Amino acid sequence: MPSERDDGLAAALLSLENAATIPAKLRGSKVSSLIDTIALGAYEHGFTNASLDRLVDIITRPNRLDQASLGALIRNLYPASKVPDTVVIKIIGGLGHGRSKPSYSIQCALLKWLVMVYDVLDNQRVLSQLYSILFNLLDTIAIRPQLCHVLSLITRRKHVRPFRIQMLMELTRQAGSEPHLVGLMRVYKDFFPDIIVGDVTSGRASVFTHPNPEWRHRLGEIQESYFQRTQDGLPSEKRTFRVTRKGVNGSRRNPTPVFPEVHTSRAQESSITLEEIEDVHEFVRKLEKIEPPNQLVAAINDTLLQKYLLLRSSDTDSQRIDSWLFALFEDQLEDSTSSEGKIFETLEAVLGYTEYNKKLPSACLAYLRTMIKSWNGVTGREVVLDLLSHSSLESFEDLYSSLLQPLEEAVLDDGTSESKLALLNFYRDLLDQWTATLLSQPQPSTDASSAVTSLIAHANNLALTIVQTSLSVNTLSRVLEFYEATASLISQPKLRSSIRITIPPTELIYTLQFTDSLSTTSRLCGILALYKKAFEIAMSPKPAESLNLNPQSYSKEYVNHFNGFLMDVCNCLWRSRAFNGSDPNALACLMDTAVTQILSKHVASIDSSTSLATLFTFSFSPVFCLLAISYVRELEDRTEDEIELRHPGPPTSKSLLQLEKDGGLRLPWPDYKLGVLQYMENKGVNGVGELMYNTMKHLMTARENRA
Repeated sequence: MPSERDDGLAAALLSLENAATIPAKLRGSKVSSLIDTIALGAYEHGFTNASLDRLVDIITRPNRLDQASLGALIRNLYPASKVPDTVVIKIIGGLGHGRSKPSYSIQCALLKWLVMVYDVLDNQRVLSQLYSILFNLLDTIAIRPQLCHVLSLITRRKHVRPFRIQMLMELTRQAGSEPHLVGLMRVYKDFFPDIIVGDVTSGRASVFTHPNPEWRHRLGEIQESYFQRTQDGLPSEKRTFRVTRKGVNGSRRNPTPVFPEVHTSRAQESSITLEEIEDVHEFVRKLEKIEPPNQLVAAINDTLLQKYLLLRSSDTDSQRIDSWLFALFEDQLEDSTSSEGKIFETLEAVLGYTEYNKKLPSACLAYLRTMIKSWNGVTGREVVLDLLSHSSLESFEDLYSSLLQPLEEAVLDDGTSESKLALLNFYRDLLDQWTATLLSQPQPSTDASSAVTSLIAHANNLALTIVQTSLSVNTLSRVLEFYEATASLISQPKLRSSIRITIPPTELIYTLQFTDSLSTTSRLCGILALYKKAFEIAMSPKPAESLNLNPQSYSKEYVNHFNGFLMDVCNCLWRSRAFNGSDPNALACLMDTAVTQILSKHVASIDSSTSLATLFTFSFSPVFCLLAISYVRELEDRTEDEIELRHPGPPTSKSLLQLEKDGGLRLPWPDYKLGVLQYMENKGVNGVGELMYNTMKHLMTARENRA
């Protein structure tokens, strides 16, 4: 349904249509207010296709509007979505000579607008179909610069014909090597380098850059906002089935100048090159016939060439790209004048290629090994770590001595917690990459599995150091992200028999357990639940056919130590037995008995009705108590007509029994605890329930009966 904003803009356009047919002296009001209203609405929200079509009609048809008003309309001609063919055709039809045509200044503005919206045309072929009309207008000097720019965008091999080359040469000689004509001639020569044009291209050529990057940026914001409201198609910047050209297509981020553009020379008239591809359908249809460009390393900056190489990859292609990069990085190492900005700009470009290809070029890895020795660990840290996270799976000891150790020394040199977190995030990303590598192998080797296990063990020490220096929610969240990655790894069915389960440090588990963050505790419980499932599968009897898979074996002490984590968490949250060390496998949360006794006496001196062992249950825990009492209050609200009394404070087994006797809510203690678990699940706090259900099997039965 149209909004009030759209209705207001439509009304303003209708008024403008009427005013455009009336001479200025006969109008009842000034048209400038209408122009301002339309321009403001367009800048904020853009024009729908219907409004855009109406406004282009007003501009291109004979009208009584002054040039300043028409110019203001064109400057704010922001399309909210893709520009339809009808608008393009109307604009092209308004070009040229004639009394019914717009003035040359308006024609120039319209051509400039076509350049700025070229990336968001609904069908870019429409300009190709109108190529002859545009080319034949080159003799119109007033609009020639803008025409050359449009033609440079849409020219393809099929458009380059001998008669057009001849006409361009004549115009260039007549105009005295006009830069825009020379620039267009060079575009023609790019398609057919062997054509002889004499000294026509030797003059100063125009560089066809985007006319107004700020305008294009605002257009992107308008279209993205419109896309989120309507979901009618992909934003223009995500349509990447065209080769990248510097400064021509209005991209937000120009290609790194050190890498060449996609260019295919020695192509014949029947050749199919990447430069001619317009969309995904054409790319798929012509994939087998596309000739590779001269420099394959252009894939660093060009997403279309990346797709092409991925679909038709070969070892030779990879070697060619590596050889080019080796030469580049050698030059940068030898060039003492090379700026850090240029170096990291180059690495950032290689990172984009690496993320798409999922493989770090060996030349870049060799360069990073050398660079890290003199790197300060701060400049370009994110780029360097992201690149190295794509390192191939190899012996952890070899990788650590040759790369990771000097990397740690550089990153941790400033001693801040942020540097430690950056390194832990790097290990998580590296673990994710190695996990993907293992899953892609038919059967992971013993060496590969050992490398992953060693990586986790090494990162465990770093994670423990981090939580001992900072307990902020953000810090603990990033630590938990690493252990969620390890839990995901050991939960993979394909890797269960080859990857050894490495449990987190004991001190880290209890530090995370006793935080004041609900999300931290819930995520920790979820991680422990996944570890428990992995241990259960690893320790279960194996069928005979799986004995050749080299299953992992775990000592009884190792498994019992992990079970101690589960027992302590359950004792705190469920059994009202916090810090109990007499239960099987319980570790008492590493709390010394003497300390426990002192704390117990202190709690009893404050309130004799409570004890230290119950202060960490759902009812009293500062993390869960609000959820627990909220659950009880909702039950009471639903039965307020049936009860005479509400529960006065944190529920306990005794207080709930007394509540029922006094005419209050009937809620047995086991039902209360199970209800709190389900209440937390409904609120999105799933981790605690996952651990409780997996640790105490009778709860799952009780949960099913309750449902």
